[in-house]
Amino acid sequence: MEKKQWSMEESFYFPEHAGVPTGVQSVTVTPRYTEERTEDSVRLTGIYHIAANVEFGEGLRAEEWDDSFILIDDVEVDGKDGYFEYAVPLNIDLPSVAESPLEIVTTQATGKSDGQGTYGVVWNVECTYTEAVAIVEEPEEVQVQVAVTVAAPIVAAIDSTPLDEMDEVLSFIAELTDGISTTAYRSNDVFVKNES
Repeated sequence: MEKKQWSMEESFYFPEHAGVPTGVQSVTVTPRYTEERTEDSVRLTGIYHIAANVEFGEGLRAEEWDDSFILIDDVEVDGKDGYFEYAVPLNIDLPSVAESPLEIVTTQATGKSDGQGTYGVVWNVECTYTEAVAIVEEPEEVQVQVAVTVAAPIVAAIDSTPLDEMDEVLSFIAELTDGISTTAYRSNDVFVKNES
């Protein structure tokens, strides 16, 4: 089982009517994703769903925030208690050997206000999966045993057989059912002069 871990962080600010975040009641971060497999990798695509209960109060706000801070327009405020949800993109690339069970969980989600109107959420991500083992099949060695049987009477019969009857003798040998595989090959039909 393989396990990979990393941390994520997002910073938020809110409209003036909500006030300044002064405390944290609860924060949950839930991963939701789909899995796409290719030959080279396993890609998880989805969101980290953030749900937070925040305490709001009076306080000083920073006049400007850089582009890394996210404005939460839709915050529900009831007195000093506020609630908001936000989705952070989830994109995780794993090696192609990542197999099921594949699981993404978030741990230690915490929220913290900086006293100047921003609220940061930090969480850890744990990704666990089984690594596939490639099985390489090695070819089996095949041993071939060749049996050669020399039949002296047949050889003698071939030597004394006239050429026109040679084909009949070879056909007879090829059709023997003694379990030995034979293949008939014709010679080049070269005329041999019989010396007698």
